[in-house]
Amino acid sequence: MANDDYPEKFGTGGDIDPMTADVGGRRRRVARDRPAPPDELRKWEAKAEQRMLARPYPPNVILEPAGMDREHLTSPHSDPALWTLQLADAFGTRSRAVIDFFMSQLREFCGGNIWDEEAQQWRLDETEYSAMLALVNAHRPKNEAQAMIAAQLVGLHILSMKVTARGIRYPYETRTVTNAAKLATATANLTDAMQGLKGRNRTARQSIKVTKETHYHAHRHDPPTPGGGAGNSERPHERKDSHAAQIDDQRTLVRREESSRVALSLPSDEG
Repeated sequence: MANDDYPEKFGTGGDIDPMTADVGGRRRRVARDRPAPPDELRKWEAKAEQRMLARPYPPNVILEPAGMDREHLTSPHSDPALWTLQLADAFGTRSRAVIDFFMSQLREFCGGNIWDEEAQQWRLDETEYSAMLALVNAHRPKNEAQAMIAAQLVGLHILSMKVTARGIRYPYETRTVTNAAKLATATANLTDAMQGLKGRNRTARQSIKVTKETHYHAHRHDPPTPGGGAGNSERPHERKDSHAAQIDDQRTLVRREESSRVALSLPSDEG
């Protein structure tokens, strides 16, 4: 289809010029009809809601613009003291300094990519910030050390997702794919460190299977040789028969002539 049919399109990429595009004149797509949920899903709904409500209530956050691209962290409800208690429980501490410390670090994970026209400044994403607080709270840290690991896991998760997304988009970038695998390994190792701090070290189970094997050995006994007594039944490689010994004893001496014409007798091996 040529670009002449749509004057608002130009170039090979088919970009739309917002100054000339007639958006209002176009027919909008009608949403597809959706069937009612099946009865099986309705039965599952009640138990799923019970499980959801049994989980700990995470502390959210509301950001208020303070000018110069700065923002104030405020409570999502009307009770700031209760919100502070929620944060203290999420970070496993009773120190206000520790709360501010972790809140400042998690704040750096949020991208300032939302433009507030009324405040005339870039804003942080409240949804991302609240989600990170919920992830830390999900680990239920009992002290500041466990909260530190939980916060690091949040940072590793965000970084891992971004690197993995790029690795999927550009699979020929082998370094990116390798880094994604390393981040996944680091996340697993850090999770093990968290379990160690909580006293839940993983133990390897080893199963030993004992089997009974029966071996049968066949022994061969040669019959005695005539005149040789017991033969070689006791030591197969030992020569015991007297006839063979007599032959060995009667071997002649080997003589050789030297330049001095003196005959030397070479001893023979005794049987």
